[in-house]
Amino acid sequence: MLRRELPAKLPLSRFLLIAIVVLSSFSVAAKGCVTPAGIPHRLGIGLMNSPAQLGWMTSSGIPWDYRYQYLTGGVNTGGGWANWNSPFGSFADNYLNDSGNNGYIPVFTHYQIVPSAPDPWSENVMVKLQNASTMNAYFSDFALLLQKAGAYGRPVIVHVEPDMWAYVQRSYGSNASAAPVSVASSGFAEVAAFPDDASGLARALVHLRNVYAPNVVLGFHVSAWATGVDLTLSDADPYAVADGVYEFYRSLNAPFDLLFFDPSDRDAGYYQSQRGDGGAHWWDEGDFWRFREFVGRLVDRTGRKAILWQVPVGNTLYRTLDNSWGHYQDNRAQYWLGDRGHMQELVDYGVIGLLFGAGADGCTMYADEMGDGVTNPPAINGNGLEAQYADDDGGYLRLKAAEYYWAGAIAY
Repeated sequence: MLRRELPAKLPLSRFLLIAIVVLSSFSVAAKGCVTPAGIPHRLGIGLMNSPAQLGWMTSSGIPWDYRYQYLTGGVNTGGGWANWNSPFGSFADNYLNDSGNNGYIPVFTHYQIVPSAPDPWSENVMVKLQNASTMNAYFSDFALLLQKAGAYGRPVIVHVEPDMWAYVQRSYGSNASAAPVSVASSGFAEVAAFPDDASGLARALVHLRNVYAPNVVLGFHVSAWATGVDLTLSDADPYAVADGVYEFYRSLNAPFDLLFFDPSDRDAGYYQSQRGDGGAHWWDEGDFWRFREFVGRLVDRTGRKAILWQVPVGNTLYRTLDNSWGHYQDNRAQYWLGDRGHMQELVDYGVIGLLFGAGADGCTMYADEMGDGVTNPPAINGNGLEAQYADDDGGYLRLKAAEYYWAGAIAY
């Protein structure tokens, strides 16, 4: 396997930083954060799970805590989530009810800025955020989702616009008020009191939540590259990167309820095979440490608990994972699920949920998305376990999640 060498030991500077962490009691601060109402006081596991995948989740016999779904397609393209079912907006109703009826807390990732016009799917988010017509439609779309969630009445998590905040910060620095966004000027009456900047946008979204759906928990997405320095690819100082993100978050002046972190948007083997990154997206012990400290620092400074989202599903244990399309290797699932001590570390640093899923087509999933049944190709990189399940990850996620819950979910 092409990957970075695991360090025999962390450099002295890192040990000094760890000592600082111990002295400042990050884990105690994390445990002292207020958990939003209706969220279980345990480290829960969830899945990216579409309506077509619900049967796998319910038949697994595992008491999953969370179920998540992207709401995307754009607010002014005719292909947004509200158009997916008839009548208009009923996709959300169906997803909420199916989740609740099976004991799962529904999580919606509202990802509507990037796919919207002008220039749909371009990551130049400022072109969209400054367009009054686009933003009028955006606020209407967000309000519709909240109305659906409010009528549902039970806890719902809405994860707001992955990476959008980071793009704004990269363009305008740590002062959200400096980033022009059409809020009051959008003409959407219910946000007329908020200024035309990124802070106004954040406060407007919180305001709409308060009006329509107090049962909704709002998640702010933290991107580890928002400051212009990538946390793990650059082996950066986790405290400096976290403090840079915090300054922007603070400038929003908006009380989000949770922080969302994505350890990676694709399996490391995907990046290696499809992008030729030379193994740069594989994590070693230093990267896991760095990420944990980054999360803990932001939890401590914001007073908000954390969810790890879109965690890659791949593993390096089962022969099923041969770095072919849909069967890519990664080591994050086995690092956390394979060691209860690592799960406890997450809890100590303020993490309350691990949500597993794919960030792109071709990434490894937990079900038989490839439709190829039980597969055990020749072993690569020492992955000698023979799969007994048709799951594209060889069954690792199903087995380890079951083991975790049978042993008792870790409380906080």
